[in-house]
Amino acid sequence: MPFFFSRLFIPLPFFLAFIIGPTFLQTAQADQQALVFTVVATKTPKAGEADHSVHRITYTIAADAMRIDSPGPDGNRSYIWNLATRTVAALNNDKKTYHSDSLDKIMGFVDFSQLLGQYAGNNPKDRVIEGTTPRTVAGVACIDRTILHRFKGRVVGMVNGDQKIVLCQARTFPGSDLYGSFQQALSRLAAKNSPKSSSPLPGISPLSLETVRTTDYSKGFLVKILSALHLYDSSRIPVRTREREAVDSLSVQTVPDGTFAIPPSYRKEAPSGK
Repeated sequence: MPFFFSRLFIPLPFFLAFIIGPTFLQTAQADQQALVFTVVATKTPKAGEADHSVHRITYTIAADAMRIDSPGPDGNRSYIWNLATRTVAALNNDKKTYHSDSLDKIMGFVDFSQLLGQYAGNNPKDRVIEGTTPRTVAGVACIDRTILHRFKGRVVGMVNGDQKIVLCQARTFPGSDLYGSFQQALSRLAAKNSPKSSSPLPGISPLSLETVRTTDYSKGFLVKILSALHLYDSSRIPVRTREREAVDSLSVQTVPDGTFAIPPSYRKEAPSGK
């Protein structure tokens, strides 16, 4: 989840692996229609180096459920959001194990605006440039939205930088009705978890078919001091990184029974600390 809807590739699913525990409810479901799209993530770690593929992530989204399949160097993982049972599960497909928890608890950990992809981490100096000319990604027309963002490192004086984020966003595409239904259902569930909130439900966020994030780094005063004292190797800070996540296939498919349920052969992991 990195996010999810407008920035799409924020790895939110990886956050779940640290906070969910053991009570997923398996439910039988008939074959159903779902939006299925695959994202290819690439990254240039240093200026001048060629892009190399990081991994492919596949999203399967129905009106009341979402599955994220993320095979990678750290293992083959899947994440299942089931709004009907109000549960979220993380599957380790290598070990054939899973752990899970209630969706209500997950929403208590994650700010709901991030779930819906609203831009977080704003700086007063940020600029947003709305494009007007459509282009095509994965056979779908989308329009660029550019965010110019200035940030400071978590440790003051360490690393600062300027970031350019270009999102090519689409509101109309095959399966946009399923995509919107899932967002609306998630919004209603969040509203139930925050009954005192007077904020209106957010609208449907567009789908980002491509995200290109270019970051130029600068060394803060603390890095310079530590480097001068030979206590820190500042050469490890890249001058620039470029990350690109793009949808390379998108379609509406009939997904089989069990897509949004844990396989019966998977073993439930014990709660951490036990």
